[in-house]
Amino acid sequence: MAHVPMEIGPARLLSSAPPIFLSGIPDQEYLGIANAFAQRYGNVTAGFVVFPTWSIERPGFPEAIKRKFSDHSKCYPNHRFRFICNTRSEAELLKALGLPAAFLNKNFMVSDRIFRPLPDVEVEFDAVYNARFVPEKRHELAASIPRVGYLTYVETKDRRQAQFRELYPAALARTPGHRLLNELVDGLPASMSHQDVNAALGRAAVGLILSAVEGSSYASMEYLLAGLPVVSTPSKGGRDVFFDPEFCIVCEPDPMAVREAVGALRARNIPREFVRAQTLAKIQPERERFLALIDDLIEELGGERRHSDCVWPFGAISGVPWHLFASHLDEFAAGLRAELAEELGLGLDALTGVQLEAEELHPIVAAIRQRPGCSLLVFGCGNDSHFWEKANRGGTTAFLEDNPSWAATARGGLATATVHSVRYDTRLPEWRSLLDRPSQLAMDLPVEIGSRRWDVIFVDGPAGYDDSQPGRMKSIYAAAQLVAPGGRVFVHDCERPAEQAFASRYLGDDRLFTEAKGRAVLRGYAF
Repeated sequence: MAHVPMEIGPARLLSSAPPIFLSGIPDQEYLGIANAFAQRYGNVTAGFVVFPTWSIERPGFPEAIKRKFSDHSKCYPNHRFRFICNTRSEAELLKALGLPAAFLNKNFMVSDRIFRPLPDVEVEFDAVYNARFVPEKRHELAASIPRVGYLTYVETKDRRQAQFRELYPAALARTPGHRLLNELVDGLPASMSHQDVNAALGRAAVGLILSAVEGSSYASMEYLLAGLPVVSTPSKGGRDVFFDPEFCIVCEPDPMAVREAVGALRARNIPREFVRAQTLAKIQPERERFLALIDDLIEELGGERRHSDCVWPFGAISGVPWHLFASHLDEFAAGLRAELAEELGLGLDALTGVQLEAEELHPIVAAIRQRPGCSLLVFGCGNDSHFWEKANRGGTTAFLEDNPSWAATARGGLATATVHSVRYDTRLPEWRSLLDRPSQLAMDLPVEIGSRRWDVIFVDGPAGYDDSQPGRMKSIYAAAQLVAPGGRVFVHDCERPAEQAFASRYLGDDRLFTEAKGRAVLRGYAF
């Protein structure tokens, strides 16, 4: 059966330029968000730090990661990967397959700003258990503890909701002193913010974690940073990496053993600030290793190191959030657009109506900014015309447009740039017959355009998306004639065959210096 790509998973942006994501492996999406990123942006230079969300010490799983890594790297050679593993044995499994893996348990991503001891909170429960109500979490092992508070969440899947409706009442029936700390809405637990979870942890003396196999389990680190000692059963997946025997007990998976372990930790009466301080001391060097790993990856991707001070920059959010991969990428794109607007000294309104994504805008803007007093020629008017005028403040900007309506609209929104009307007498289906006939590609250009050479030319018109349109054969040919020595020509929509062929023929593959994929493919040519 063919693998169906996951649409949802955990991801956090570590760097926007170059783009670097921290992402988990949900189900069989062995490279996390990398596949979704490739589908949207193609072979753009990018980095991915990938971690297991569940134990990968399963037959065939490491080999499946290796196969996906090899296939992906062939298709997208500009993508770079690092694998961080929650246990030493996981790291050894991947390294044995030649993968760039390190033992670096991801629980250091839990925010110590959010999870912390709270003053003057009354302890109401012997223990708290933060876990989904699913069989593998083994809530029955807490049955002998007199007072337990449960924190939970339920996915939207019918199966998970059915499990909650079965297992939650059973847990309460076993021991009347157990309570759910979430609010119930239509019989299902409402989600809680991390701040509310932290407040709930303060109401308990000990944190419980009772499954046999999972991933590193953020809950275990949330307990410790909130100052709670922890009772765990033996487990696979890495949740015990930051445990300390002074305030963590790993007991047998038996209700009485769990109860006795909770009682023993309560009797020790360990100050919460001590538990937190000892835990922070353990995770600090791991965070420093992680920052060095990011800097190494940034350097490999052509950037400069930025974490030499070892100050932890990722505490505002806890863990690595699960969302639709498309939502993660939309957030990434929005951030890039905001950064671009800030870099240009413009408000976000300058990007209103601009269809190109930041990845496509960046190389053109960079070429403009490298040329003080730049002369910018744009084939095609649209909702982005005002942006190009603002991006080229202090320079000369001109547009060529064959659609009278678009030309009139653009003129009304521009302060200094000029809009010139032109005609194209071609149709897109003719592109093959015109490819090697330069004598039929010459345009009748306004004297203000044809009498000078242009530093930066952006070919984004005329329309060429169906057979009724002129196509960009003439505009690409004209760009090659009009560009100044040392100038740059950018052609949009180069995933289409006509743009590809004419750019290759008249701009030259040997001059191609950049390619970006956003809404479409942009190629840049250096003269």
